[in-house]
Amino acid sequence: MLSIMIIGAGYVGLVTGACFAQKGNHVVIVERSQEKINQLLQGKIPFYEPHLDEIVTQALREKTLTFVNNIQDGLKDHPSIIFLCVGTPSLPNGAADLSYVEQAALEIGQNVNHDVLVVNKSTVPVGTAHKVKNIIQSALTKRSITLEINVASNPEFLKEGDAVNDFLHPDRIVVGVDAENAAHLLHVLYKPFITPGRHFLCMNIKSAELTKYASNAMLALRISFMNQLSHLADLAGADIDQVKRGMAHDKRIGSYFLNAGVGYGGSCFPKDVAALAHMGTEYHFPMTLAQEIENVNHVQRVWFINRITTHYGPAIAQKTVGIWGLAFKPETDDIRSAPSIDVINELLAKGARVIAYDTVAEANIRAIFGDRITYASTARDVLQQADCLVILTEWKEFFTFGPSDFMELKDKTIFDGRNCFDPYTMKAAGLQYFCVGRNNSSKAISTTAHPRKHKTSQATTASL
Repeated sequence: MLSIMIIGAGYVGLVTGACFAQKGNHVVIVERSQEKINQLLQGKIPFYEPHLDEIVTQALREKTLTFVNNIQDGLKDHPSIIFLCVGTPSLPNGAADLSYVEQAALEIGQNVNHDVLVVNKSTVPVGTAHKVKNIIQSALTKRSITLEINVASNPEFLKEGDAVNDFLHPDRIVVGVDAENAAHLLHVLYKPFITPGRHFLCMNIKSAELTKYASNAMLALRISFMNQLSHLADLAGADIDQVKRGMAHDKRIGSYFLNAGVGYGGSCFPKDVAALAHMGTEYHFPMTLAQEIENVNHVQRVWFINRITTHYGPAIAQKTVGIWGLAFKPETDDIRSAPSIDVINELLAKGARVIAYDTVAEANIRAIFGDRITYASTARDVLQQADCLVILTEWKEFFTFGPSDFMELKDKTIFDGRNCFDPYTMKAAGLQYFCVGRNNSSKAISTTAHPRKHKTSQATTASL
């Protein structure tokens, strides 16, 4: 088993470290906040991710996972591999902010005293591994020390809400290396995770770095394509859900990321699509398709918000609007780039009152809006107090409600941004039901029953 150091106890770093520790490796995670470390030592995870608390607690109990608050202490056990799992947020121009990566590389170079493999697991632009290596080597030169420092790329493909399962049972592991010993070491590390049918893909470093952006942009493209197509479906009298089923049975296309809705959000797609577009500018090759993905996602939100405000007109100022779902997708408390933020801001600007409910994301939204909106303790409370309902996250519990429940809404009106319910059933019950791409179509004639099931989120297989 290997000795591993993880720099960063955020989403990627904590999942990575805990899962490696579960396989018996000795893992030390560097986290500068001692308060955060104290919480983690008690098994308290600072964000919502199913089952992560269980494996962190197990690893702490088995003493395969420890936390320190500085890189110097993290290096005391002479780790074989150092993973950089720090944030790379978007700059105003769309480029990835590499300041945390560069600072971590500098501190490694200033303190390391043994040969080591440094691995970028953070989402970084093409060429970052080369930059990291130069920073470390420069620091070593200033110290008059000669060491063998290899740098590799190992992008993560974790879905928020299912990250533990993704790490323990990956569909593929991508590593970018420029040295055989680095490839061998990473293969040894990941061997317990590689099962039949799963792939360990070794490639050059720049290809690995680009693979992460390419994967997320492709998934975002599918979402934006379906969202744009949903407008055409409404205008033409088609049903986007029926169109989706017709497409999904083509093996070349498949069923993932074909749900029309209010648009994607989260920490990955918005940031990575913007970074890919910026990389195109840097290389003097405009990534026009990436730019259009962003544009369609923005337009989709504007269209959905306009659907609400246009329906009510000036009367929106006298309405209490209920919102189901604040996270950008189910099984996470992440509200970064969530549609709920844009919707709430616009409703408040129009003078509407807002009462919102989300099973785990309330605290994060409260940090933004404070007491400017009301927070319901149950989904039922929203129905009993609101004039209309806006659905922005398809939490499983919402699917337990039916048309008779929605009759509690004063206006008996629903704006469903995730197409959770069957529009024909809802309208037949006397409800005003506005959804995405299914508003003007005729009900399909079928010889078999197709009961409505819980739908998979648009972003269910989204990477960070």
